[in-house]
Amino acid sequence: MDHLPRIALIALDLDGTTVGPDGQLTPRLVAAVEKARAAGVRVILATGRMVQSAAPYWQALSLEPGPLVAYNGGVVAWMPEGEVRFKRTLPDTGARLMVNRALAAELLVQVYIGQELWVSREDARVRRYVEQHHIAAWVRNGEELLDWPEPPIKLLLQGEPDMLDGFRRLIQSEAEQHGIRVFKSQRDYLEMVPEGVGKGPALKVAADLLGIPQAQVMAIGDAENDVDMIRWAGLGVAMGQAPESVQSAADWVTLPLTEDGAAVAIERWVLEGVRPLNQGG
Repeated sequence: MDHLPRIALIALDLDGTTVGPDGQLTPRLVAAVEKARAAGVRVILATGRMVQSAAPYWQALSLEPGPLVAYNGGVVAWMPEGEVRFKRTLPDTGARLMVNRALAAELLVQVYIGQELWVSREDARVRRYVEQHHIAAWVRNGEELLDWPEPPIKLLLQGEPDMLDGFRRLIQSEAEQHGIRVFKSQRDYLEMVPEGVGKGPALKVAADLLGIPQAQVMAIGDAENDVDMIRWAGLGVAMGQAPESVQSAADWVTLPLTEDGAAVAIERWVLEGVRPLNQGG
């Protein structure tokens, strides 16, 4: 990385990378993003969240109009309007099969349809999720959960980590046969998106929209759903608390979330030696 091209685009994951359990951005991270933008670097968000759930962070960081990667790459929207520039939905038959399998396993099922979130039941986890993600959820019992007007963008299953791991082993092959990719985004979140969808391919879409080459992109993430983005970027950065499988995919490992690792990465790879555009150079 001695001859790394100048970084022109930073893609930031939210949960576990820039946002902690309290749902807040740290002052150091906000300052690092502000300085990067002042130096002419574009900054975007790449998250598993819905567009409307990520929007408050886009606003809090005062980001310029541009692409937002949402739904773990299922959607690329142009902010601030939220206009969809790219969208992929799950295969209808496979999605219905996976929902039925999850309901039979008594997992909490979240179905993301257009801009709506449907859930199989309401409990403390749903209430916490809705509160943390600034969204509304609609309870759909039994067959109602399958009465969707269009195929979902993604499915998210919640449960105990061991239960989710066992369920994943049970349905992995079947999901792949139906063109569905399965991965963990958090210890207690198992997600399903169309095969070929991910933050990596969506980041390419976003970079192309901005006219920025792959070599000048830095991506920072902490979980399994960030791996393809970390690998695709010219400089892939893993958070210090990320699992080994994520760290091994990265070009560089920063400090953990609790030590402002994302801000440290921006300071190290983007800000050292640069001056704001309005100060010459």
